[in-house]
Amino acid sequence: MKFNFKDNSTKKKKILIVEDEPMSVLLIQQILKSYQFELIVATNGFDAIEKFKNTDISLVIMDLYMPKMDGFEASKRIKQISKDTPIIVISTTTIAEDDLKKDIGIDYFLAKPLNVTKFKDFIHMLLLA
Repeated sequence: MKFNFKDNSTKKKKILIVEDEPMSVLLIQQILKSYQFELIVATNGFDAIEKFKNTDISLVIMDLYMPKMDGFEASKRIKQISKDTPIIVISTTTIAEDDLKKDIGIDYFLAKPLNVTKFKDFIHMLLLA
């Protein structure tokens, strides 16, 4: 007798990369290519919110400085939609991490240039643990 159970653990986790700089997107995609994630790219906050609303996103990787709608506003709006979806900000900002967490609700901050080891540690902690 064969049982056919649907295994949700095989479903690909989706990461929303919100970044307007093509080289930064390529870098993040390159770092994440060895994992089995589905990567979705948005180039501004408006695009990010639409994609977030219409997709089951497991993690958001957010730049702060983008055209049309910046990452500050987009992060706030995403957190209004889902408080449980983690947001990692990767940015050149000089704003303190604690202020970013308090003011816009992000979960983690990494400064540019990106520390790849620390970034991978966050990915493992948030999506693979």
